[in-house]
Amino acid sequence: RVHARLTEVDGRRLVFTVEAFDEKEKIGESNQERFIVTLQRFLERTAQKAKG
Repeated sequence: RVHARLTEVDGRRLVFTVEAFDEKEKIGESNQERFIVTLQRFLERTAQKAKG
């Protein structure tokens, strides 16, 4: 099983603390950072980069 907890919000930046467990104990943990993006703006920028 895995537990993910949102631990920080800074504008569009989200930080999660994640813990993984097997049947007996915790087997790993991590901090994950993610960003909220506007899909249309993201696609426009990637298309421009692809053109060179």
